[in-house]
Amino acid sequence: MTEQRKPSSVIQSDPSAPNELQDIISRLGKRFGGHIEPQLSVEPSSKETTTSPPPDTSLTDEVFSSAPEVLIGLDIPDYIRAEMFLEYLGLFTPSSKRIRGIFTKRKKLGEKTDPDGTKRIIVVEINANHKYGLPITSDLDYYRAFLKILDEAMDQTNRPHLPIAVPTKTLLRYAGKWPSAREQREVRNWFRRMNATLIEGAVYQAKINGYREGFSGTVFSQVVIKGEQRRNGKEAETNYVWPSPWFLSNYIRGYTRRIDLNFHLHLRKPIAKSLYPLLETGWYASGGKPYAKSYNALCEEFLLTKHREPYYVKQQLDPAHKELKAAGFLAKYEYKRSAAGDDWTIVYWPGEKFFKDQEARENRIDLQERIDTKQLKREAPKLLAIPSDGEILTEILSVCGDPQNKGAYVTALKKYPEHILRMALSETRQAANEGRIRKSKGAFFMDTLKRLSNA
Repeated sequence: MTEQRKPSSVIQSDPSAPNELQDIISRLGKRFGGHIEPQLSVEPSSKETTTSPPPDTSLTDEVFSSAPEVLIGLDIPDYIRAEMFLEYLGLFTPSSKRIRGIFTKRKKLGEKTDPDGTKRIIVVEINANHKYGLPITSDLDYYRAFLKILDEAMDQTNRPHLPIAVPTKTLLRYAGKWPSAREQREVRNWFRRMNATLIEGAVYQAKINGYREGFSGTVFSQVVIKGEQRRNGKEAETNYVWPSPWFLSNYIRGYTRRIDLNFHLHLRKPIAKSLYPLLETGWYASGGKPYAKSYNALCEEFLLTKHREPYYVKQQLDPAHKELKAAGFLAKYEYKRSAAGDDWTIVYWPGEKFFKDQEARENRIDLQERIDTKQLKREAPKLLAIPSDGEILTEILSVCGDPQNKGAYVTALKKYPEHILRMALSETRQAANEGRIRKSKGAFFMDTLKRLSNA
């Protein structure tokens, strides 16, 4: 297969030879306490020759819902905190090979209404360094491993001590990779890529509860690799990372979602690894209801070749869909032709794995709430009262845009704990950006509050 890409294509194939893939899966199975049968199906690249589709092949209203055979070892989750803007941004393109010839991705973040009533689209660009290229699936693996290291640092001190030490061996182990000269070279390039890939246009900042426009920055503001000279003139005994201020601010302020690192490492298909956070976010925002995604929009976000024939659409996406079903994360999925006939809508139903993760998340929130409540009662009971003109009320009015309902929000402030209020605000912002609110943002916010409190 070729590594060349045209601007509208992505290499979707897994380049591992059967024996190599079997060896990798076997090692992962040993690591997580179970045996996994290797899946040797390959996602074809945009230039790979395929057989002609059968004349009666159609995806219209076709549902794939056979009972999944859940993989062994997925019942031991390892939840780590992930900064939400990057999860939504789609920084990492699903591909098993480096992307050639494409250095820019664009994504619509939402719409903004100016004071004069003019509506405009907020767009962000991801611009790659020409030497290192766009981040792909292997970079996502290392990023997940870095999040675990960062999570551990936060657990110990509540605020990370900069710079953050990121030993290569630890990063490789957390990323599920074996130490080798090739992987160590990939780690060095990953540090550089995260320091060089430019995010331009806008970035979400939890501090201002909205997008900061005119932004230009990276995920890592500085890296020092082992053996290089530090500012103090000494040689670095390990790798050091300084996350960018916007990233660190969001992380410390709790603008995060917990993901299962072990589940991510079990997934083998690049598209499946990218669908995991996308579907998890969509289902969570909808309260576990089916989540719909435009095929054309998915292709633009993942840099996939757009196909017209249903046979090729299925051939392109179903390997990832089936892997997610086999892991119990996806219950079923359905393709529906758009009214205009120029697009497909893919509807996804959450599986048992998703609901177990939500239960674990709510149990953790409940435990933290009880701890916080006891602490408040001991130290400062008066802090439990939230003034009507306080910071959270201002945020709610800003997000929902209906000051006439201020009284209802004041009542909600007295009824619900702060973390539930902030979670509902976050879900309302995201739903508004994705155009999923049918009535009003205020109604969506109040409905989300009720759902989260009853979970």
